[in-house]
Amino acid sequence: MHEELCLCAEMTPLHTATRLALVIHRREVDKPTNTGRIGLLALRNSVMFVRGHEDAPADLSALDDPARRLFLLFPREDAVVLTPELIASDPRPITLAVPDGSWAQTRRCTRREEVLARAVAVLPPDAGPTRYLLRHEHVEGGLGTGEAIARAFAVLERQAVGDAIQRLFDLQVSRTLATRG
Repeated sequence: MHEELCLCAEMTPLHTATRLALVIHRREVDKPTNTGRIGLLALRNSVMFVRGHEDAPADLSALDDPARRLFLLFPREDAVVLTPELIASDPRPITLAVPDGSWAQTRRCTRREEVLARAVAVLPPDAGPTRYLLRHEHVEGGLGTGEAIARAFAVLERQAVGDAIQRLFDLQVSRTLATRG
């Protein structure tokens, strides 16, 4: 993104008990249309794992922590909607693993990575259609990664956290569209 459109000055790191683990495909890391990185920039308690390198597979063993619950933000067949009741059902802090890439890349990631395959799959609550105008959604009801993170953190933490991430997401979309004329 052009320097004058950079989001860095808009970022105020948020402190959360929930840890964000962005599991990003290597081809997605440097794309200006990638919105998953908003979560990394906005949330102090976040980590990124890069996968898709044949010679250096991602080591996701840090996600296998019995002291924390692991949720996978992905629309698997067995996914449940994030609710306050689900969160309150177990006092352990939560790690939210979010695969980031194309639908094919993220689907493979959630099946091939054993720790993610065992995680509880969750969906953000419905908050209307996507505002992600940078790429075409191939799945009905699909969201941009940053948008999905915002909706999930509104439930996992508090609405203000979700709103702050959503504001950055909307800003990235509008600034990226501005570069396209």
